Amino acid sequence: MPDGKRKEFPLAVIPAEAGIQKRKCYYGCMDKSIFRAYDIRGIYPTELDEQDAYKIARAIFEYSKCQKVAVGRDARLSAPQIHKAVCQGFLDAGCEVTDCGMASSDMMAWAAGAKDFDITINVTASHNPKEWIGLKINQRGGGTVGGAGEIETIFDIVKNRNFQFPISNFQLAGVKKLDLLPDWIKHVLSFVDVAKIKPMKIIVDAGNGVAGPIVRELFKHLPVELVEMYFKPDGNFPNHLPSPIEPQNTADLQRKVVEVNADLGMAFDGDADRVFLIDDNGRWVNGSEMTALIIDKVLSENSKRVVLYNAICGWNVYDVIKKYNAKSYRTKVGHGYIKKDMRRHKAYFAGEHSGHYFFKDNFCADSGLIAAVLVLALLSEKKKTLSELLAPHRRYASIAEMNFRVGDIEKIFGALEKKYAGLDIDKLDGLTVSSKDWWCNVRPSSNEPLLRLNLEAKDKTILDKMKQELTNLITKPTQISA
Repeated sequence: MPDGKRKEFPLAVIPAEAGIQKRKCYYGCMDKSIFRAYDIRGIYPTELDEQDAYKIARAIFEYSKCQKVAVGRDARLSAPQIHKAVCQGFLDAGCEVTDCGMASSDMMAWAAGAKDFDITINVTASHNPKEWIGLKINQRGGGTVGGAGEIETIFDIVKNRNFQFPISNFQLAGVKKLDLLPDWIKHVLSFVDVAKIKPMKIIVDAGNGVAGPIVRELFKHLPVELVEMYFKPDGNFPNHLPSPIEPQNTADLQRKVVEVNADLGMAFDGDADRVFLIDDNGRWVNGSEMTALIIDKVLSENSKRVVLYNAICGWNVYDVIKKYNAKSYRTKVGHGYIKKDMRRHKAYFAGEHSGHYFFKDNFCADSGLIAAVLVLALLSEKKKTLSELLAPHRRYASIAEMNFRVGDIEKIFGALEKKYAGLDIDKLDGLTVSSKDWWCNVRPSSNEPLLRLNLEAKDKTILDKMKQELTNLITKPTQISA
């Protein structure tokens, strides 16, 4: 503001128990750190609020010159107001805006390829705690806006343009409505022969995110006995964080699978684009195991298909690719990078250790739901239990991803390079160290202030030794999770 005075604006009405503090904001005070490699994400309202969301929408228009935009949202407490602010920003820029209501991120990515939109956005913070909110942006054809400096460019536009925020309540005059769910379900089911899916008992933990209504609709079309857990969308996430990559968040599901003798369990994250499975013995299935399982299926159908895997997938993925002598490429972690690599290499499938699975026939976008139905088809085809199917892919010992808050990342990388100077080291994504008995990857998170450690070894004895050694080398910061 020219006179340096504060300018207040209405905030979303959020229950006091949500633990979210209201703030007063100055024009131009947006936090650059919320503009990440392939999305925008911050804490509401101290880092990202309605005014910020409005300005970001205006900047996305300036960057893309989009004319037709679709906007969805997740179940977070702040999502409705941020969603409205984004819609208003595009309306004020002169765009045709379609409101898709509550939607998963993979639905919105698919809509960018399947529908007549220049840009689709999901207002979400994925698996983050309830105070977080953000935007995932897709462009016509299903590609991600992000991963190649696009998000940084959008920040520069925000910083350099004085977009005036409308102080009055958002009217959203002229916004269209579209329910994507029916067409999305048809698309997901097109990946399998529904008639060949055998009857199963499946437990799904929706984590109080957006997955519940979507999964319920999908399973109406399959011969599945569905047992629902935490299906009601609730931005307080009252049962556990919607982050199934951390095994403590699937503990209830694991117990339930064993208790009711289910064929498998599925756990989705907050915006339902990622899935983690629980096998029939109640054992958590990590992302590398599921990537190996799906690659085995797609290459058994056609060994000429090109597949991708990210920098932290395990040896089990390499083993499957070697079995088929298939063409494959290793990629950086992150959907923005992988989608571009899918197109560059004309790949059929790509898998990430973090539970993202990408498909050529899904506009190279990821979908946990598509991956899940492929596993159902595989179980039906092989007539085996999930634990039996996974047995060949469980030859190695690995840790669940560990996250550390650290000070000087470069100092830590320097210590690792010095310690393991005689081993194979690559810097495709963070730092990967490989020996004949173990490998590890240490990399900064692109959307949280954390350093992530992944580690795999030939047996548990080596794994435990290296886990302790690497933990010590990463110094002694506060460990966030294991």
